Amino acid sequence: MSLCRRCHKLGAVLLLFSGFAHGALSAQQELLLQNAAQAFSQGNYRPAAAALPQLANTYMGPWVAYWSLQPRLQTLQNAQFRQFANEFPQGAAYLLLRRQWLIELGKRQDWQHFTEVYHAGPAPENITIRCYAARNPLLRMGDPGSLWQTAPATDGACNRMAKNALSQGQIATPLLWQKLAQMVRTQQLHTAASFATYLPGPASSAVAALLQNPHAWLAAHAETTGAEFGSVAGAELLHLALLCELPNAPALAVAQAETLPDLTAAQRASVCYSAAQQAAQKFQTQNAVAWYQAAVNADASYRPEVDVLQWMVRSALLQQDWPLVLAAVQRLPREQAEKSQWQFWRALALQKSGEPAAARAIWSRIASPFDAFGQLATVALGRPLGLPTANPGATTFTAPGGTRSAPESQENSSLRRAFKLYQLGLYFDALWEWGRYLDTLPNTDAIRAATEKAAQNQAWLLAINASTRIPNDADWRQGYVLPYRNDILASAAQNALAPSLVAGVIRQESGFAPGISSSAGAQGIMQVMPGTAAWVQRHYPQTATADLQSASGNIQIGTAYLAYLRSQLGNSPLLLAAAYNAGPGAVQRWLAKIPIGDSQWTGLIFAANIPYRQTRDYVLAVLSNTIVYRMLLAEPTQSPLSYWQLAR
Repeated sequence: MSLCRRCHKLGAVLLLFSGFAHGALSAQQELLLQNAAQAFSQGNYRPAAAALPQLANTYMGPWVAYWSLQPRLQTLQNAQFRQFANEFPQGAAYLLLRRQWLIELGKRQDWQHFTEVYHAGPAPENITIRCYAARNPLLRMGDPGSLWQTAPATDGACNRMAKNALSQGQIATPLLWQKLAQMVRTQQLHTAASFATYLPGPASSAVAALLQNPHAWLAAHAETTGAEFGSVAGAELLHLALLCELPNAPALAVAQAETLPDLTAAQRASVCYSAAQQAAQKFQTQNAVAWYQAAVNADASYRPEVDVLQWMVRSALLQQDWPLVLAAVQRLPREQAEKSQWQFWRALALQKSGEPAAARAIWSRIASPFDAFGQLATVALGRPLGLPTANPGATTFTAPGGTRSAPESQENSSLRRAFKLYQLGLYFDALWEWGRYLDTLPNTDAIRAATEKAAQNQAWLLAINASTRIPNDADWRQGYVLPYRNDILASAAQNALAPSLVAGVIRQESGFAPGISSSAGAQGIMQVMPGTAAWVQRHYPQTATADLQSASGNIQIGTAYLAYLRSQLGNSPLLLAAAYNAGPGAVQRWLAKIPIGDSQWTGLIFAANIPYRQTRDYVLAVLSNTIVYRMLLAEPTQSPLSYWQLAR
């Protein structure tokens, strides 16, 4: 069937209904919906398109129409999108498809239809769409320079916008030099080479040459750049060449940055900071600290990118250089510096520097039973850790067998759609619908009521998601649900593991969503890779008949894998969490490379220096979850700090 005929067919279906009803689905409609959802999850739009005449006027109509269009986005016609938008305006499905369609129209450079769709709804915050809007000759929305300055170096849409703006003289050369340096720092050398052509004069060919062989280029030009290219361009070329040289010869690059006369103070600092970050990520802490100090000495007012300063803190912690910890946190942007982890380290540095009162004031401010660093701040203050009394006015819910649930609230179609999507296993779509619904709620009481409704519908991931919007996790019984309790207790006992650790892993891995799968192929409630599951089932007889796709079987296999990790790494929850996310081989490499000190904070400092951001964040979440579940399950009392030790 031609695209045009599909377009007319969809239009006929949608025009048949002036709105959609809110009643329950019939058995036949339920079957059609399930088939359409399953096919969509596999990239097949046809069952949804076939079911649309029977489902368009139901509360799930917007999503069925979405499933009939999204898999064929690359061949979609704007008329098809417009018909969809006319029938289902402003809903979550519309907002999601509109965002995806704008990106597709931008890729096509279909500026007329991009403009039409852009003006038909709220201005998107997505940086890719904003860059397309700035490039669009019919819109010219936003300043190309400002957008490019904030965009990641890898964003193709923003880079294409920048090239268009550079060719029209809309971006100044100083910003181009700044972005070239960012690209070189992040090893986007091919992208940097593609932008070199926009530099004026001989600097363009010079960048191409130094990107290919920075050492040779410096040997030939280091002393003559000012005369060859002018003082400004010469200094920028030296800066780029030294950044290129860093991965292979960091000490030489730093030495040249400190001695070459044409560089500005900021450029000297930039090279030293970049060398220090590179050394920090390789656990060469003495070099890292020395080069951080050299950067500060070169230009005390220069502020590098946030991740550079964060690694500055981590290296200073390994060296127990407390003044440098304070200096690095002080240099962080305010919104970053105020986060609990950096405030915790600032307080520790103050305590070690002889300012215990200032340290205690900070720890008192961030102490919390729910945040990892809040838990540790409580320990640092010498206070017992406990859960607060639940808000007596809030609705509460735990897994079956728990407390009384809230009365039924009036049905809401957006709420029903979110729960149905969750039921169908389309968790991304469910979270999208859920998030748009939560955005409409007026206060935390309304969010608590929605969270309660999610728990009643056993949409555990949605309940956890909503609880994060309640200040200070005010009702922990909503945020720390515990379904599959009996399975968790049984598998933990069988493998001699703490049930709280198993629950903490599950909450972070899947939010207790059964049947969930990741883009990498991890399966189920404990997100086990099929290959790992097969290995576990061969080596742990109690899991031989466990079904990876069922919640109970997945818990059996995932818990047995945790037991295997313990046999390799010991009983440290910190190391088990890190290995569950990154693999035991990675953790063993880090243990061999990261310098280990001897203090009660050693494990925490080790965790802060894990080179993978995802694993660092994962460990924080799993251990803070575990500590809360320990209290909920009334396990034997332990100091939260014991979970952060490298050996137990």
